[in-house]
Amino acid sequence: MMGNDSSQLSGLEIEEKAIEITDFWCHYQATINDSCRYFSLKGDGSVSVFKGEAAVGPLWSISTPLEKFSNNLLKYRHPCIVRYISAWQQRSTLHLATEYVQPLSHILQSLTPLQICIGLNNILRALVFLQEQAGMSHNNVSVSAIYVTGDGQWKLGGLQYLCPFVDVTAAYLRHARIHRYDKAVDPNEDSYEITTKVDQYAFAVLVDDVFKDCKDDEVPHLKEFKKYCRDYLQHQNPAKRPNLSELLIHNFFNHEFISIYKFLNFLPLKSEEEKCQFFSNILENLKCYDEETVAKQLGGLLLSRLTMLDQTARKDVIPFILKPKNDRIPNGEASGFFSLSVFKEHIKPRLMQLFGVRDSQIRMLLLRHFSKFVHVFSHEELSQHILPELLLGIKDVDDSLVSATLICLSELVPILGADTVIGGKRSKFFSDGRPNSKPKSLLSATSQATDNVYVTTKSLRDLPCSEEIYETDDRNELISFDKSITLNERPSPVGGESLDDDIIVTELHTNKEESEDDWSDWENNRQLTTKVAPAILDEDVIPKHFVRMKSIEENSTSASNSSMKVISESRTTLLQKAAIEAKKNILDISELDIKNQKYDFSKKSSDEFDFFADMTPVIEKPTIVNIAQNSDSQNLSSKLNFVPDESIEENEAWGEDWNDE
Repeated sequence: MMGNDSSQLSGLEIEEKAIEITDFWCHYQATINDSCRYFSLKGDGSVSVFKGEAAVGPLWSISTPLEKFSNNLLKYRHPCIVRYISAWQQRSTLHLATEYVQPLSHILQSLTPLQICIGLNNILRALVFLQEQAGMSHNNVSVSAIYVTGDGQWKLGGLQYLCPFVDVTAAYLRHARIHRYDKAVDPNEDSYEITTKVDQYAFAVLVDDVFKDCKDDEVPHLKEFKKYCRDYLQHQNPAKRPNLSELLIHNFFNHEFISIYKFLNFLPLKSEEEKCQFFSNILENLKCYDEETVAKQLGGLLLSRLTMLDQTARKDVIPFILKPKNDRIPNGEASGFFSLSVFKEHIKPRLMQLFGVRDSQIRMLLLRHFSKFVHVFSHEELSQHILPELLLGIKDVDDSLVSATLICLSELVPILGADTVIGGKRSKFFSDGRPNSKPKSLLSATSQATDNVYVTTKSLRDLPCSEEIYETDDRNELISFDKSITLNERPSPVGGESLDDDIIVTELHTNKEESEDDWSDWENNRQLTTKVAPAILDEDVIPKHFVRMKSIEENSTSASNSSMKVISESRTTLLQKAAIEAKKNILDISELDIKNQKYDFSKKSSDEFDFFADMTPVIEKPTIVNIAQNSDSQNLSSKLNFVPDESIEENEAWGEDWNDE
């Protein structure tokens, strides 16, 4: 379980179980959730937290051991000394946060002699820095004072006894002896007048401890180095003990593997000529060493910013470091340097950190080789760490960076899916236009299915067709017609229903004879059926029975299904034959254009049927009836045109003749 502690580091979660308990503090592993600034093996923000209480003793009257350790880490910074992050007080407990480290004693048995050699080189460099540049004596050199970072680098710790050389007295050493490593204390230490050579004696003891289970021939010059430490660093006369800086020129710290390590560490101090020569030969020199040792000790240096920005390294080193070794290598393709298992364990964490670096040159280098190592990441690593960094890259103003990023995103689509990579709602805008199925027997040996190219030597008659095949009465002619194609027919004219079906039968027998040469235009006939048929249904080109037949077919659609099955084959065949007949009469495709069609009304044949004959309107002239003038008409009286008789008196009424006609 993990619990939150209020601290100066937000998001810090400290494990409840300590990994190390000493006389002065307890060592815990922790994680900073909202930060990945602090290097760890997993690149997940792991750190180390030391919790210490007050201690009893004359050396701790002013400050506790952990407080001295913390203050010295803060003051003396060196690449080979444990890196300080933060310190805070919580109640009576002091908390110290450092980079992710673990005690050397926990992993010493799993290290190779070469790794131990490089580790000793780091500790020696840290001691030289403290003695010759800071003027300080460590006074506690031992395995318990050494820590190992997530990438396998040894770091010097245990600085609670650190003090200036002027303060290193016999009394001081006597007070500190109770908690120092007994084996690293010179038995005659109290009798020496010179007390500044304590670290030399302790370093010689450290060499024996770390190489206790190693053979002398496993590391170049190991045997003579051990002898040198016993004879000089543990000399009975402290005055004859050499300075620790003289050990750095010993052959033990200058063999080929150590030389490569040192060169990569001090790369900024090298000239361009030296770097060019070094990177041109480095991979050949490293092939004779254990690849796991190389990956753990040199992996971080080979993928450091300075190395990745060097032109020679970008050409001769980085492409092979970023490519896992594959047993099945295509012809002409170079193999990677590290095996897949070693790559996943030691190189992959570096790559995840490099994707968080905001340097365009480094990002472009990673994108250029992305396809070589993308398969080593898990789905969670790709979606949670790599994909967000790539999505950030497509928003950059550099067009080259955006273009390379989009290519890498396409590599993730088959792995994570398009929904994860591009997000948002998607719709199907494209469909697969390939035929539904093609028998494998139709594919020739040279055909490639990936290109959707089908090559065959069979004749058209032997090829399977997706349309239905209809046979005529004489069984020697096949006509293909696609059921899904509908012809845009003109409506039957008024009065067309009076035509007799005998016309269809007569025309069918007339055009029944057709030569076998029509098979050469089989494909053209299909195109004509699908593309031209709607346009050629004109009374100038197609016989009139074709239009009549179409009218009958449309009317028969509403009939029962049984009737449809009986007449569908003959009428569909007639449609096809009419289209073929029309095609023969067309010399140029432009004739189908209505703008180019010509019709001579003066040559209208007598036997041509006029569809609009019964549509001519009949306008009858008005019938004029002449009515003979009757001499007595003026004597007729009308109720509406009354002329009074002068002989009738004025007071006489209408009379009884009002209703008389």
